[in-house]
Amino acid sequence: MREVPFLQTIHFAELSRLSQELDAEKPYFELIEGLEVQKVSPQTRHSRLQGKLFTILDAWANERGIAGTEWRFWLIPTAQRRTSLVPDVAYVSRRRFAALGEDQREMPPFAPDIAVEIRSPGERRRNLQRKVELYLAHGSNLVLDVDPKTRTIVAHDGAASRTFTEHERFEHPAAPGLSIDVRKLFASVEEPRRPVS
Repeated sequence: MREVPFLQTIHFAELSRLSQELDAEKPYFELIEGLEVQKVSPQTRHSRLQGKLFTILDAWANERGIAGTEWRFWLIPTAQRRTSLVPDVAYVSRRRFAALGEDQREMPPFAPDIAVEIRSPGERRRNLQRKVELYLAHGSNLVLDVDPKTRTIVAHDGAASRTFTEHERFEHPAAPGLSIDVRKLFASVEEPRRPVS
């Protein structure tokens, strides 16, 4: 894992105030290099995928660390290019989490070890690509781009990207032991068919 320098000059009272402004109402706002970008309001399939992926990641995290949903991270907490992202699902290792103070645990000053972004209709591809780059540049070992439309998971690890389709099982060296049956994941969030009367 790459070590990211810890920023000692962060004023968490100021970040807390900014976070409250960005989170005042849903959908939340993210800051991408100083630019406020509203998260696309999720729909049913997105919401269900988020829940399923959280459950899978949380069970895998167990003693390794913690997982959460809609958790704000400050990747660049200072200066004009402040960046704060809110991944749909995130995982932080116990070692990195334990090194944080109480305020920092609520809004960590780094990218999560694993960030999961689930695509929403109307989401700008350019913003998603930049977010992937920023996560990887600021501490993430793995970013999962989950696309309900194509029923794929694209895994980015800084060195390469790999697309997992419905005919595959997601597994990655950056998350040993984490295994997701891609077909079952997407099938589990489809609307049940109504019985014919």
